[in-house]
Amino acid sequence: MRSKEFMCRDFVDRSDVEGDVKLEKVGEAEHRFQRQKIGAENCTNRWTWVYIAAAAMLPAAWGMAIEVQPWFGDVYEFHFLQSYSYSWFHSVENSRPHFQHFFQSNLIYSGLEFAPTPVWDVDCDIQFADTTETSFNFRTLALQVRYLWLDDIIGDPISFATGVSGRLTATSSLKDVSCPSHGNVDLELNFSLGKEIDAADTWRFRAWIFGAAGHANRGAPWVRGIASLEMNRDDVHKWAIYATGINGYGRRTHIDVDHFFGYAKYREKTIDLGIRYGYGMGVWGTLRLDYLYRVLAKTAPENVNTFIVSWLLPFSL
Repeated sequence: MRSKEFMCRDFVDRSDVEGDVKLEKVGEAEHRFQRQKIGAENCTNRWTWVYIAAAAMLPAAWGMAIEVQPWFGDVYEFHFLQSYSYSWFHSVENSRPHFQHFFQSNLIYSGLEFAPTPVWDVDCDIQFADTTETSFNFRTLALQVRYLWLDDIIGDPISFATGVSGRLTATSSLKDVSCPSHGNVDLELNFSLGKEIDAADTWRFRAWIFGAAGHANRGAPWVRGIASLEMNRDDVHKWAIYATGINGYGRRTHIDVDHFFGYAKYREKTIDLGIRYGYGMGVWGTLRLDYLYRVLAKTAPENVNTFIVSWLLPFSL
């Protein structure tokens, strides 16, 4: 398999079977055919009960991490992501009245991605949150469709993808200052590009960036981005350092924490730096640990600490 979710998220074994089966590069069509054939022969029985077990872990529904990397999974292969994040902060920059007390957030995130063709990718996600502001409840649901224009894995100089996504956010969650949504309906146009440096049958190093411009059902537009550098050792040990940021163009520069209703009308600016370690477990997917710290906050929660543990499981039916 190729790559998957950042979760901001991705450390995925690109081999579809146990024991690294090396596929001779005899053209894109033959390459994909061999991978799909091997996957079909080896994965059908093995993944039947894994598929059932994975479904049982969902907090009530399927969904998928909205993908941001410029590499798609293999054709007809699913990527299941289950993650939990815990974050906290003590203040909100430019808040009125001044917000200065401990705030924590627990987020359960589930998702599913599917590539019906080599150049099309569809994924969705669902999130549930329990925070200082709101009790455990549904937070958001999102859907994304992307198209892969260039693919460096098959010989192009870089990988380049564009897409469109939509996110629905519960009204109760918009009252929570820790929820990053702008309105009840957020729409984005996005792009991502990257380059891999291969070693033998897998990638060794890669770098990529993601950018998006969005607008909600009210308020002002925003732009956001992600930049990441990653290293992979034998598809077992995988590391990444990355940065995420957002810039909103609303007119308001002070957050009314008592009457907050999403970031659509605020001039927010944030930058978070993150590190990740992923451990490949063969056919059981990849277990990942992330830590992020907010280094810049304008009209937003500041000095936010976030820990994330996630499990990424590719499988075929």
